[in-house]
Amino acid sequence: MNILNDEDYKLLRKLVHFNQIQTKEFAVEFLGGFYTNVVETEDYVFAEGNIPIALVAHLDIYFEDDDIERDFIYRTFDGIMWNPHGAGFDDKAGVFSIFKILEQGYLPHVIFTTFEERGSWGAKRLVQDLPRHPFKDLKYLIGLDRANDYDCVFYGCENKEFISYVESFGFVEAYGTSSDINHICPVWGIAGANLSIGYRYQHSKNETLDINVMFDTISKVKEMLEDCSNIEEAFQYTI
Repeated sequence: MNILNDEDYKLLRKLVHFNQIQTKEFAVEFLGGFYTNVVETEDYVFAEGNIPIALVAHLDIYFEDDDIERDFIYRTFDGIMWNPHGAGFDDKAGVFSIFKILEQGYLPHVIFTTFEERGSWGAKRLVQDLPRHPFKDLKYLIGLDRANDYDCVFYGCENKEFISYVESFGFVEAYGTSSDINHICPVWGIAGANLSIGYRYQHSKNETLDINVMFDTISKVKEMLEDCSNIEEAFQYTI
């Protein structure tokens, strides 16, 4: 059982209350504490780390334009959070998880996008501006923007070696319609997986977040980052 400490609770609560603009400003400031060069545009943010894997999350939420009270109830006995007005854990849980990974000493490449919920506008602009990835080395991408518990989704990438590799960390292949990596990976020619981050019933007022699943995914991603030295070549995007 994972229980949020006071600092983590405050951080997640802050992210839930932020709109997209505020989240982007906060993310740029946060990344600045870890990376020497943070690139910010109107549509996306990225930073190059020393681990050649890119973590991806989006800054907007489905209810971005709604005048809702962004608060949540935290049930500590089973680690479930929700907000009767609509919480936006899709994808504030992904942003939070990347922050926690950085705080624990890992420096992967990081990509934050805007307007994923409006057609992945930020991701599309990223690959329009940068049809080749901006990093010195990149083995693969991890999206932290998937519902449920232990899904891994590949959106048309049929690299069997990569699928087996991701599943070896405790995920099970599932199928989804779209996410930011669905637009980034084919252009950059690099495989990517979207991983469950613990929210459910996204895009509805019944959305919940399972803290235990979120922290399990964080742990699995750290294992993947640590294993990166065993990957000799980048996983290619293949169809």
